[in-house]
Amino acid sequence: MASKIMIVDDNKDIVDTLKTIMEKEGHITCLAYNGEEFLKKVDEFKPDLVLLDVMMPGLTTEQIIEALNEKGYYNLKIILVTVVRFSEEEKKLLYSELNIKDYIAKPFDVPEIVRKVREHLQSK
Repeated sequence: MASKIMIVDDNKDIVDTLKTIMEKEGHITCLAYNGEEFLKKVDEFKPDLVLLDVMMPGLTTEQIIEALNEKGYYNLKIILVTVVRFSEEEKKLLYSELNIKDYIAKPFDVPEIVRKVREHLQSK
């Protein structure tokens, strides 16, 4: 069965690229261009995994995660897609405090993003 992936990024080119990659992998996608739009769509779409940009106008990553937790999405698999390079310490904080599963640096490597998405969708 196809997995449902939400792609959240304010850059249309990145959204289009990720959508193409995920759909070629057989996934169903839902797109959002900011945190507010994502939070409006998440209940209806019920994604298995989210590819979430870190730096977007509006809500911060922390505010988005907080709102997801308030909605009861504690176990939603989230992979950050970002130009930000995190130190090992920052990664540990993201993974433990915000329940982020992984992160992918932009510009991203297509085989890497495919591998990480597959890996996280297979882990229950």
